[in-house]
Amino acid sequence: MLSSEQDNKRSEGLLDNFASLSTSSARSSSVIASSSMMDLLDGFGPSSSVHDSVAETEGPSYPSVVAFESGSLKITFNFSKEPGNSQSTIIEAQFVNKSPDIYSNFVFQAAVPKFLQLHLEPASGNTLPASGNGSIIQKLKVSNSQHGKKSLVMRVRINYKANGKDILEDGQISNFPRGL
Repeated sequence: MLSSEQDNKRSEGLLDNFASLSTSSARSSSVIASSSMMDLLDGFGPSSSVHDSVAETEGPSYPSVVAFESGSLKITFNFSKEPGNSQSTIIEAQFVNKSPDIYSNFVFQAAVPKFLQLHLEPASGNTLPASGNGSIIQKLKVSNSQHGKKSLVMRVRINYKANGKDILEDGQISNFPRGL
């Protein structure tokens, strides 16, 4: 877990040593929602139910981690793997505003070392409601060419406006679960 640093001078060059920089602003207003399938007849039907086939393709599960937390912002990462591709990890980032102020113009940036490739999908929005009354969701895809040898690591920069004031938070994330 990281603490926030809002000193713009110290954050200059933070992402410079990383080979891949991804930036994504909210281009989509659709909210990403996860829904679970529920088979009301589970256990009463044949053993090759939809539920069984979904469980077989999901692969191992990984614990969620609080990737970044400051006095005003919390980022939680949820992980999944692409079936048959151990090098690729899908990260669903959830951003929650802990302050009483609405955050506008919210932009998340990330950079990774050369042995990783990073792709950010558009965020679910660019306005983060106050006091934890909602969140922004953004998916990231990370491919690790050194899977099994080197762990994931990522530097992040988060920009937003609060009360008309530009805010910058940044840090490094290295508390990824093993096996990603």
